[in-house]
Amino acid sequence: MKIEDISIFGEYKQAENRVTAAFLQICKVGGEDFIRFLTTQLNIQLPSSEINIQSQVKGEGSVPDGLLESNFSFKLFVESKIKQNSVNATQLTGHKKQIINNNDFLLYLTPDTNKPALLEQTSWANWLTIINTFNDYLQTTQSDNKQLLEFLVGHFNTLLDNLNLLGYSWDLNNDNVIVVAGSWAEGIAINYNYYICQNKRSFKAAKYLAFYNNNQIRHIFEILKAPENDVDLLKRNEFSTYIQQAEPNYSGLRKVFTLKHVESIGPVINDNIDKNGNPCPYTYGQPRYTKLKTLQTALRTSQL
Repeated sequence: MKIEDISIFGEYKQAENRVTAAFLQICKVGGEDFIRFLTTQLNIQLPSSEINIQSQVKGEGSVPDGLLESNFSFKLFVESKIKQNSVNATQLTGHKKQIINNNDFLLYLTPDTNKPALLEQTSWANWLTIINTFNDYLQTTQSDNKQLLEFLVGHFNTLLDNLNLLGYSWDLNNDNVIVVAGSWAEGIAINYNYYICQNKRSFKAAKYLAFYNNNQIRHIFEILKAPENDVDLLKRNEFSTYIQQAEPNYSGLRKVFTLKHVESIGPVINDNIDKNGNPCPYTYGQPRYTKLKTLQTALRTSQL
């Protein structure tokens, strides 16, 4: 196993404990804003953390002049599964007994494609949804912990992939566009009709792909089929010209998208700024997502 295929979270026998600990550690690093983003996507409504101010508080007996109050107090219980169809009714009943107050929540994380019927009203997500939600947060946040979160989420993705928890079929029946950094990759796509990247890199399913290059987006490509993992380019004749001309020192396995150039646009100029008001890259090393019509009509990345 190559070093890039090894998660810092480790590969231990008690995989459920390891993957749960990794999930919770990322939540801890992300903090309240990260946790709220995640739980909102999962339809878990945490209480407000705002301090409410009241004057002349009404109540029985004496009436105080005012009150400062925050109800940000909750418990989120997490049960992780690494095998499909493994939700246990007896265990679920026991877990539900922990849900006593209005702000107590139970979340099941499983590899199932669809929500297990036993869970009924219990909150649920599969691991693919979790990693996609983590990546969605990284696209928008300007948190001081962003670089650390990107590092941890990347290794969490590796852990989930090594445990075979991200299995899914690539859906081409949509108008989603992946936007990736393309200082080198855009030229490869134009000349060879491939996007070749880190093996097993995680993406949300999309029908189109575009490159952020030289502070702008200029080309849209159609993804012709589901991307392939574990591709040894040396063993595939169709990559021989690419290797000779573009990457003569190639080694290892890659993820490969087969592409067709659709159109040239804009360009769409990057106008992203960080929390201090300074210009910053659009992709930050993470893929971004938009819709085809949005990309075709946008003039600035802030419109995507």
